[in-house]
Formats: sequence, structure tokens, C-alpha cells
Amino acid sequence: MQQARPQQQTSLIGVSAMAALLCWAAFKSLDLQAAFAPIPYILGFCALVVSARAAALLFVRLHNYLLRREAMRATGLRGTAAWATKKDIKRAGLYETNGLFLGCDTRGRPLFFAGETHGLTLAPAGSGKTVAFAVPALCHSPLPMIVSDCKGTLAVMTKALREKHHKQDTFCINPAHLYTEQLGIPARYNPMQILLDDWMNSDRNKDLVADSQSMALQLYPEPAGTGENTFWRNGSRKILVFALVYLITYHGADKATLSEALRLLRNVKELIEGCKLAMGSPILHGELADMAADLHYKLTAQDTRQVDSFLEGAVQALAPFSSSGWLAESTSACDVRFKDLKETPATVYLIADPTKMKVFAPWLGLLGWAAITELTRCKNTKPVLFLLDEATNFRIENLSNSLTGLREFGIRVWFVIQELEEYARVYGREALETLLSQTEVKQIFGASGAKTCELISRMLGEQTVKSVNFNLGRTLNDPITKSVGEHARRILTPDEVRQFADTILFIRNLPPIHAVKTGYHEIKPYSEWVEANPLFGRKLKGKTKVWLKY
Repeated sequence: MQQARPQQQTSLIGVSAMAALLCWAAFKSLDLQAAFAPIPYILGFCALVVSARAAALLFVRLHNYLLRREAMRATGLRGTAAWATKKDIKRAGLYETNGLFLGCDTRGRPLFFAGETHGLTLAPAGSGKTVAFAVPALCHSPLPMIVSDCKGTLAVMTKALREKHHKQDTFCINPAHLYTEQLGIPARYNPMQILLDDWMNSDRNKDLVADSQSMALQLYPEPAGTGENTFWRNGSRKILVFALVYLITYHGADKATLSEALRLLRNVKELIEGCKLAMGSPILHGELADMAADLHYKLTAQDTRQVDSFLEGAVQALAPFSSSGWLAESTSACDVRFKDLKETPATVYLIADPTKMKVFAPWLGLLGWAAITELTRCKNTKPVLFLLDEATNFRIENLSNSLTGLREFGIRVWFVIQELEEYARVYGREALETLLSQTEVKQIFGASGAKTCELISRMLGEQTVKSVNFNLGRTLNDPITKSVGEHARRILTPDEVRQFADTILFIRNLPPIHAVKTGYHEIKPYSEWVEANPLFGRKLKGKTKVWLKY
């Protein structure tokens, strides 16, 4: 059977040209009207008919164009996600120069966030989190800060500018004595000072055992996936609590150090004598005596295998604070109190040795716990910022669950991590969900893990897009037809997130913001204020993109 050929559409240009030609011919034929009177009228009538045809075609074409434009316009029924506009950013106050520097928008205008809640910077290794966030934060923010500095480089680069431009005292708690030529004599902090405060203040005596239990949990935390060994860990913590309370109540400030607690637990005979001494004590309404009696019974029983396991766990928890190590001196006294930051703004750097993180990680976590404990007991609610760089290198017990409450005390925590799954490994999967829900700002410098890329892609949301589909028919002679479809597409797919070179900002309920990384070396006057990174030995150079006035 012979197939019908597709009907060809009349050309609007051809009809319009024909109408114009007939109009011209009719006009020229007016000179011949005397000899050939009907010709101008015939040509004029033909021109009128063809012009009407051209007008009808123009109307049809215009109508079809409007229908096509409407058909290609996304309805939004499958998603309305989009990047934030300049108006969105301005309405949120992100162009105002308060708070923390987050980078620049795509037009080169700097962005800042001055909220009263917590933040998260996700930055894989080598993505520029030190250059583009940590150092600019220390350059710009006048808030008192507690900074975890796992390499000592942040302190070297920003200590002088915090003193000169923000008029703050700086304290470098630096057990390994890194870069002492630039940083000076290290400051010390004794976490047991909190227990001494409880004991010396009659109104706080009731906190002594509870704080000792909290410290024991920080020293010997529950792993992210709690298993059957909870019983053994609890046994070790009970011994830690007794040792801490015993040293505080019987020896006071002279032996109130973690090194002394370790020495006591390593000397079983002295520990037994301490139990005997405390068994008849009325201290803490007899609670110390009860702890001593229980431990003495276990230490002097015929079978001591169980208590030996408890004791070994307690010793291992305190092992980083051995008297021969770096941490003993650093935790022997207090040259700075975290609670003083509420009254006199200062910057405290907690400097670890990156080559000994297994030793320094428990210390970083313990000082983080001590800082939060001191600050939450201040009646003053002035803000203090925790800048937790490399936040998954250590663990502050119960930090994620405390984020909501910390806000009420003026404590703002900013996490800088390399991978979300690493945070889940350290703190647990539920803690990761809490972190994502309680951080009002999420600054994404990049992502590499499949789960993280998928999560960011979902957070960006879906938009409705139109697509044109072609029906080619069954044979080469069949007419080709087009149809328009609508479907949902994420702003960035997981693979596009992995390859995304710029910064993604999630701020409150704003649409996601497409920002550009801007290093401190590209900002005046930061490029002049910041000292050279000691690992590189020279200042970072770059073309100035942003000028700020102070």
C-alpha cells in the first residue's frame, strides 16, 4: 500500500513576499489604467487575498509560538528547587559584614553569616578549608574563640592578628611545644580544676561525683556502636571516678592531676590503702566510703580477674597522661580558664601534634568537654565560638546531643570535617542526623563519598524541566513528530556534586546558594595580616578579589 506523503506547510515568508509583489504590481499598473482599466483592480484584489492569507498564516504562527512557549514552561509540579537569587541573599542579610566569612557569590560579592547557632563546613582534604574558611574566620570574627588546631598552623598564622586587630589575649595550650619561637611559652590547663571547684565551693559539692562521672565517660567513652562490653567499660569508669574523687577530697590541689590518678591506679597496694582510708570517711554523705568499700572488696577478693580487667581499662584511659609524656606538664595547672572568655574576650588555641594523634585525641576531647562544662555554668550568655577544625580527629562526649542546649548559653560550635561518614564513625549514625538538623549553616567545599554526594544532591532538591521527544516512525519515509514531556531533575546529580568545583551553601530556609571559594590571600587586608604557614615557609600569594574595611 502506498504511504501518504507528509503535508507540507505553506511558507509565511513566501506568501508575504507574493503579497508584497502583487501590491507593488498593482501600484505600478495604475499608469496603465487608461489602456487596461481592469488590471490594477485585478492585481489589487489578488494582493488583498494574498495579504489576507499572509495575515492568517501570521496569526496561526503567532498562536502556535505562544502555545509552544507555554508548553515549554515548567509547571513546577515535580519540583521548584533553584539556586538562590541576589534578592534572596540580600533579604537574608548575607551581604552585611557581620559574623563569619563564607566566600563570595558568583558576582564576586562577599557573603557573611552572623546567626546565633551552629555551623558545618564539609571539606575533603585539599579542598581549601584552611585557606577559605578557618583563617578568614579568625581574621574577621571578633568573638572569643576556642580553636582546635591539630597542626599548630592556625595559631602561627593568626595569633598576632587576633592580638593586634581584635585586641584579644591569646593562649596556646601546646603540650608538644610546637613552633614555640612564634607562639611563645605554652599555656597549661588542668581539667581536674573543675572537680576542685566543686570541692572548694560548698554549694557545688553535690556536683563532684556527677562531674567525675562525666569526666570518666569522656576519658573512656562509649563507642559509636555500643556492644556487649558496656559492663566492663562501666566497671573501669567506676574505678576512675573513685580515683578522681579520692585525690580531690584527700589530697586537694597538690595531687589533683590526671597523671597522679594514673600513678595511683598503677600502684595497686597504694590503691588498696586509699580504699581503706576512705572506707570510714563521712565525705559526700558517705558516698566515697561506699565506693571505696566496693572497690576494696573486689581488689582483695580471692578471684580478682574481673577487677583486674576493670583496672586495666581505667589505666589505658589515663595512659596518655603518664608523667613521662607531654600531656603531664600541660595538665598540671591552669594558666587560663575557659569561663573567663565570657568576661574578657580571648582566643584559646588547643594545639595537638599531628604525628601523635592517638595520644592527643583524648586530650583534645577532654579539653573540649571541660570548656563546654565551664561555659555552660556561666550566668553570662555572651557568645563564644568553638571552631572545631578536623572535628573527627577527636571526640567530645555527648556533643551532638547537646547542640540545642548550647545555643541558650551563647555557645556556638562550628564543625570542620572532611567526610560525613567519618563523623558517623566517630559519633554514631544518630549523632550525624542530629548534626545535620542542628547546624543552621552548611558550607560544602566538596564531597567524595558516594553517600555524601547522594545526600547533598537530595538536599539541593528537584526542579521541573521540560524535554522534547522525537518520534521517528518505523521507516525512513515516516514523518518525524515531536512531543513535549515534563520530568523532575535534581539541581545537581550525585556525580555532578562530586565534580562541582565551587561552594554550596545551605543557610536556614533559603534556597541553596552557589558561592565561590575565596582564600584569605585574595582578600585585603587579610593577605597582609596573616603570617606565613610554617609548613610552607612563605606567605600565600594571590590576586586580590575582595577589599574589606575595618
